[in-house]
Amino acid sequence: MNIVEHDWAWPNPDGFETRQSTLYFIVHHTDGPQNQDTNEIFAEHVKNGWNGIGYHFVIKGDEKGTIVRGRPLESIGAHALGLNYCSIGIALEGDFESSESSEVPTDAQIASLKGLLKELYTEYPNAKIIGHRDVADIVEDAGDSTACPGDTLYNMLPDIIKQVQA
Repeated sequence: MNIVEHDWAWPNPDGFETRQSTLYFIVHHTDGPQNQDTNEIFAEHVKNGWNGIGYHFVIKGDEKGTIVRGRPLESIGAHALGLNYCSIGIALEGDFESSESSEVPTDAQIASLKGLLKELYTEYPNAKIIGHRDVADIVEDAGDSTACPGDTLYNMLPDIIKQVQA
């Protein structure tokens, strides 16, 4: 699998804590355009006070479904409050809410997501695939509720999970 490495200018390159366990692969949408520049996502996350991009991977909305590495894989992310310590965050570029202005994940994005998840399962075979909106139920904090990864992508997850685990 081809993963594009990015030369991020991390605010604190030595400031990453190592994830001790991996219980979840959490699927997100960026809630922005499918052609968003990953540098914009990085800058937005820095403005949030994070040490750069919070996701471990971003899957672009281009014709290839290019996968860009975000945070170092072994590090704790900044993408799912309450489960960052035990999860890998994967975001698809786009806004996948069910509305007139929303987008649909491209076939290339879905193919890349499935391929990435299959590869991650080889290293973390007991992890569970969930949508970001599932986190609030798991940590039992309705205050952290979100619509992410949007209804369109979230409704695709059961089929994605079946195919990845087959």
